[in-house]
Amino acid sequence: MNHDKTEGIKTRTDTFLQSTPLIDIFEMARQSGYGCAVYRLPRAKGKHLIIDRSAGISLGEVTLEDIGKGFIFHPYNAENHEIKFLWEDIHIYEENDKKGCHLVTGGIPDEALDKVFDRSSAPHYDYLATKHPGKITAGSEEEKHDFIGLVQQTIDAINDNHVQKVVVSRSKKFVLAEKFDAAKFFDALSDRYPNAFVYLTFIPGTGMWLGATPEVLIEIDDNKLFKTVALAATQSYDREVSRPEDASWSTKDIEEQALVSRYIINCFKKIRLREFEELGPRTYVSGDLIHLKTDFTVDMEQVAFSQLGSVMLQLLHPTSAVCGMPKEPAQEFIQNHEKFDREYFSGFLGPVNIHEETHLFVNLRCMKVMAGEGQLFAGAGIIASSNPEKEWKETEIKMDILLKVYNEMY
Repeated sequence: MNHDKTEGIKTRTDTFLQSTPLIDIFEMARQSGYGCAVYRLPRAKGKHLIIDRSAGISLGEVTLEDIGKGFIFHPYNAENHEIKFLWEDIHIYEENDKKGCHLVTGGIPDEALDKVFDRSSAPHYDYLATKHPGKITAGSEEEKHDFIGLVQQTIDAINDNHVQKVVVSRSKKFVLAEKFDAAKFFDALSDRYPNAFVYLTFIPGTGMWLGATPEVLIEIDDNKLFKTVALAATQSYDREVSRPEDASWSTKDIEEQALVSRYIINCFKKIRLREFEELGPRTYVSGDLIHLKTDFTVDMEQVAFSQLGSVMLQLLHPTSAVCGMPKEPAQEFIQNHEKFDREYFSGFLGPVNIHEETHLFVNLRCMKVMAGEGQLFAGAGIIASSNPEKEWKETEIKMDILLKVYNEMY
């Protein structure tokens, strides 16, 4: 199913839009100090650019029904980092053929759009300049030793009945190639992972992030259908060797998926919601990986629950797929034992109330782009039967989602 309501819509155009690629307009907005986000929805072909002609605003809480139209960038822990929101001051759409952009929303006359940006010089990427480091390889033995130790600590805590499941994660920093181009990398990810939500953001105060995430947090379409997903378990996948439906899943994988699904059902129970459809679990393909996935759907008009999106957002985040169960002790364990700041990794992001639809995704398979440096993130869901060595390998193959594309380009 294609969620993108903009495809095929003929909107206003001008010479500036017809002659300037979307990603170059993103760079002009970035250089102007504006908050901006370019994204492509799963299974869609065209790309969107949301520009806030400020640095964006910080939110105290998220109320989807009142927030207006724009793009949200939410951290894993809102106590440590700001919830950022970009107003839809300017919304530009580019068809897949790249034969010109369309102005969907402007706030200014079309003929004045080109005056919003400083076009005195061509877009440049000086903030990424560095020496070429060569190919990026797997994690070091020291990183492996530390993470396996963390997994064993987690298993011990589970066996001592302190928690049922914890998602522990790690990060890896590396020197970016001299010619690294975030815009081209975004395009390459978009081509490689058509089923993912692919994005590139720049928000003053949070920096530049990009990624290709497979996991829906919540979606609300223009028919007021609410959707969320339980996604867990991970395997490498080669479509030339096997079919998704032939995948074999371990008892540990099935148990982990059941925990995530149960977490969502328990959220429904907390608000006494019984009218929902459950489909799955099924094997789901995300690029070079496969997962177990269960879809949940609620007709918001049928249940007369107009604020379901905001209520479920508060209950779901952080989900058991990125935190654990029960939520509070899992969060405490992560805070006390992970040796890095997740920042916006395993938070959520996406367009809000655009074309009367909201699409929010968990920020997985992502990278923070800094001056000459990239930072990757990956996590693994740990339960009592987890194997530390296998969990290390799982984080490696998750980081490979971005690294494979990077190494092919550089």
